Amino acid sequence: MIKVDPTLFNRLVNSVAKVKKGAANAKNIGFTQRQVLIDTISKNNNLSNPEFAKALDEMFAEMANGNFSKGVDIIKKFIPNQAAIKQTSLGTAVMAEGWSKPIVFPNVPGFKMLDWADKPAELTTEGLWKAAYGKKPALTMGAVGNSNIKPEQVRGGCSLSKKELSAQYEQGIEDFYSPIFAYLKECGANPKDIGFAFAHSDCGVDRAARNIVEKQGLKGFATTPTEYTQYLRGKEMPPCEEFPDGFILADFPFPSVLTRNIGQIEDYANVYSKMVGKDMPLGVFGGGEHAFAKDAREALMGKEGSLAVPVDIMKDKFDVVIPATDANGTVTNAARDMLERVNGSPYEQYKYAFKHYLPDNKYKSDIAQYDPQASIATIAYTKLAEEGKIGTLKK
Repeated sequence: MIKVDPTLFNRLVNSVAKVKKGAANAKNIGFTQRQVLIDTISKNNNLSNPEFAKALDEMFAEMANGNFSKGVDIIKKFIPNQAAIKQTSLGTAVMAEGWSKPIVFPNVPGFKMLDWADKPAELTTEGLWKAAYGKKPALTMGAVGNSNIKPEQVRGGCSLSKKELSAQYEQGIEDFYSPIFAYLKECGANPKDIGFAFAHSDCGVDRAARNIVEKQGLKGFATTPTEYTQYLRGKEMPPCEEFPDGFILADFPFPSVLTRNIGQIEDYANVYSKMVGKDMPLGVFGGGEHAFAKDAREALMGKEGSLAVPVDIMKDKFDVVIPATDANGTVTNAARDMLERVNGSPYEQYKYAFKHYLPDNKYKSDIAQYDPQASIATIAYTKLAEEGKIGTLKK
């Protein structure tokens, strides 16, 4: 006698389309975020709880429709916190599930831990910067892109190592911003009126951003998924009374806010867009799927509405070509992908204002030679002028 189960059979048949759609949308979720998602659900899988089972089903349904943030929000309340902060005699300690030892941020001038951003939707640009520095700077900026550049990403191959390519990339970003800030300072800008948002990782675009903040005397502010906090600049310390297994002493004297748990990487993109803010300049220096789909696209078309400026720095400065997408259509160079999707030049809208409204000085002619630089300089000067921090716009 065959045991029939028509309800289950129909459910399986009807779920085929949803599964296919969900698999297609999954490629827009970064690898690390997918891993965090899988690990977290597998550790907390409690299908004997009907509420959890229902929430899990609803989460996957939202993800199948491309609504990752909404899907994760449904399941969050069933997942215990997997990272915590503790104040110690050595500073602010952060510990996460799976780490061998905590990371300790020493209490040095400039550092302030602003706690966990567990509800990114409730945060505001004004509120974040006020918590970090007492008030929001007149101009807030950001830069997203690669953690490193790999030889296999380069079209036609490359004789340089990952270390050499990444060093070029980081220096290229620093060199990009140097004349912009020189121009603004020559116009009378005070670096303390400028905030720059970046992440904890001591590599790629975030290392370059930190170097820019320190060299230019800007107000630096960081947000990072807990998963990536492990890659910050720091040194391993021996065991002590408070930390019997030792700890990592962070070298990071900037205000910070962290995201955690199952949606931490998605939440980071939302928090970061708030930190850069509406109508503020966001440089997109290459970057993979996450840099395009989350950091840039959400800042450009949603969230806080930052003004994303694509900069294919490796091609323009070093003649190193990284294609917009790979053979599977996944974005491998967010800057190039944005440029190829635009019907025309994304820099054209800034050219008239740069030429006619921004004052002349010894740096302007150099900046004028490179459209992405002129675009970001135009946005930056305009925001400072509107806030009365840098003279006026030419009529």
